Amino acid sequence: MKHWRSIIPSAFLLALTLMSGSTAQAAENDPLKTLIAAEEIEITSQALAKDYFYIQQHIRDEQARKDLNMNLQKLESAIALLEKKAGEDQQAVIEYLRFALDEIRGILSEKYSKENGALILDYSETLLEGSETLLKGAKTRGTKKQAMVTTLEHMDFLLERLSKYYIAFRAGFRDHTAVQQARKAVADFDSRIGKIKAYNYPPTQQTAQRKLLKYWPIARKFYLGLEKNDLPLIVFVSTDYLDKAIATLLDYHESR
Repeated sequence: MKHWRSIIPSAFLLALTLMSGSTAQAAENDPLKTLIAAEEIEITSQALAKDYFYIQQHIRDEQARKDLNMNLQKLESAIALLEKKAGEDQQAVIEYLRFALDEIRGILSEKYSKENGALILDYSETLLEGSETLLKGAKTRGTKKQAMVTTLEHMDFLLERLSKYYIAFRAGFRDHTAVQQARKAVADFDSRIGKIKAYNYPPTQQTAQRKLLKYWPIARKFYLGLEKNDLPLIVFVSTDYLDKAIATLLDYHESR
């Protein structure tokens, strides 16, 4: 099997590397909007790959197709927003994100193959790399509101990442990296759940808070069992359940 990172044009990866130390002019204009757009790309980079493999394996494929179309629209909107707000020092990253989206659309129009699956995983990781580069600039000014939005957005990203590795592993992409990244993502989620537990939410959000805190200890066992278990439907439903709880809490923080 080809290494997941081996088939992306090296010039684009070099451009991302050169951008890693940039200061975001966009963050000065509207830091929260830039932050949310970059984090949207972070999340959809993982969700698109997850959707792709669920469709390929005919597991909740009708819902996965709806999710895939929605995530493509979210990625398009986030890139469009950043194109308007990004400074000159970010243009190479923005151009790469647009290129990757176009390539993904092309792959989605083709019949599934192991090579196309590998390409989807590659673009998933490089979209993530690009969004992380943009986030370095967008997080230059921190507020309590921004901190909670960032925490919840990252938890959403981690759930999509865990689901991606689980379903890709089942599709035959059994690189040991998948196991390592799943363990890392679970540990990262564990480290952030305390912030949600400690936050004093109003009664209207406490139901979502309780759902997240109660179900995560159960779901984490499924994600960590990707080598032993074959529970793709349970993982799909678990991710959706936790995502909805996070979305409720995000709506609260973003509307304040």
